[in-house]
Amino acid sequence: CRGYYVDTAGKNAKTIEEYIKNQLKQDEMNEQLTMENIDPFKG
Repeated sequence: CRGYYVDTAGKNAKTIEEYIKNQLKQDEMNEQLTMENIDPFKG
């Protein structure tokens, strides 16, 4: 089981990296969208 995991992780490392980058980008965009909707002058 262990060897399989390492093998899979090596093959999918690039895919996982891309996925994480995309998730982070989406999170940033979502944060910016919600930040724009918050009015700082309305305590």
